[in-house]
Amino acid sequence: MTPFAALLIFVTVGCFVAGQILLKHAMDITARERYSRRHATLVFAAAIAVFAVNFFVNIGLLQRFDLSYFFPFQGLSVILIALAGAFILKEKLTARLTIGSLVIALGVVLVSLS
Repeated sequence: MTPFAALLIFVTVGCFVAGQILLKHAMDITARERYSRRHATLVFAAAIAVFAVNFFVNIGLLQRFDLSYFFPFQGLSVILIALAGAFILKEKLTARLTIGSLVIALGVVLVSLS
């Protein structure tokens, strides 16, 4: 794998995580009793834009790599979303969630080695 390909994999995983966090943030904004419709729309639009970048970079990566090689990196997004949710959105990170994330990380490593 070239450094550029590694960068693109990082970009696609990062965009997916950012899109999920932005989408959840937009939904949290709309759940408030009083909220700015404009602010919620801007955050939601940002989520869609980041997901669009993710989609097109994914398409490019799928042209270059086998799905069995590329997909394990996508598994890292589960871990990163849990961590980002805890640190950015102040969601509770339970022991069960932490253990599950570690099991996923181990699975990603095992699949990537094959």
